[in-house]
Amino acid sequence: MLALSDKQLKSSKALKENVMKLSKVKLNAPPGEEYQYSNANYMILGALIEAVTNETYSSYIEKHVFQPLKMNGAAANKESAYEKGYLTGYQSLFGIPRKSVVSYDNAGAPYGYITANLEDMIQFIMFLNHQDHTQFLKKESMDLYLSPLYKINSEKSYGFGLRTTNINVSETMVWHSGSTTDARAEMFTLNKSGWGVVILTNKNHVLEETALTVLKKGIISILNGEKPGDIPKNIPFTQIVMSIVTLSLIITSIMLMKKYKRKKTCKKQTWLFVGSIFLLLSSILIPLLIYCTNSPWHTIKLFAADVALLASITVILLAVNGLISIFIALRSKKV
Repeated sequence: MLALSDKQLKSSKALKENVMKLSKVKLNAPPGEEYQYSNANYMILGALIEAVTNETYSSYIEKHVFQPLKMNGAAANKESAYEKGYLTGYQSLFGIPRKSVVSYDNAGAPYGYITANLEDMIQFIMFLNHQDHTQFLKKESMDLYLSPLYKINSEKSYGFGLRTTNINVSETMVWHSGSTTDARAEMFTLNKSGWGVVILTNKNHVLEETALTVLKKGIISILNGEKPGDIPKNIPFTQIVMSIVTLSLIITSIMLMKKYKRKKTCKKQTWLFVGSIFLLLSSILIPLLIYCTNSPWHTIKLFAADVALLASITVILLAVNGLISIFIALRSKKV
């Protein structure tokens, strides 16, 4: 549930408080019948760990995961993260990196706000590949951890927080990826070759994330002795189209203002209709964007700041054009 994600909460009790807000949420389907990845599930898991252990999630993970795996730079709360050197990354604005002002979310560690450096991730990859830390889990527990639970399609499955993809007949990739507003991470291991790869970036935009997927596929191709495909150029088509629409609305506003000042007789009903259409579009644009992306407005603003900015400007321009059109109609004689 994205409505509770990336809220930049600072309280040490933020996780529990967030989970309590889920008390009236209804399930989309009976447990085990349908696959639907949700941050809310991991919030609940984190809150369960706190309730069972009587420790904070960050304290438990520090003692029982980070320390045994020698992930000395990893952290699961805001204070510890900044103490260990965490720096905010960059948000992409029309393809240009902009220093993020979004802070760490203290309710976010279970679903995506654990911070770690490259050395930490190497330790975790070695654990997944059975190359080190072999005493951390019993064999049956490790096998269960790496096993697929739900088959998404013929090639992909999901398990205990890890995804499994069949690359070919003999090679299986265990992997996971995730992002915050200003960073993205990809990690995967290949069971046959034993290779493990970590990709860490300190810039993010939801419309640019596919480039990292292509990069990951290219790395796999290289490891298999194949030629990697080209990474597509970052051309912000969505932003370009929205910018054209915005420019068109600005020009329309100027033309409407000129028409209003000329005080010529116009078809009143026609201009009332035009004004109503502009105002209707203004009122439904952002709700429509929320519906089509299945994301709350605050998530769109954080993960696609330029899209949110252009959408907001478009809403204002539509409203202005609607009001000017109605003013033109009201000062016109009925024709």
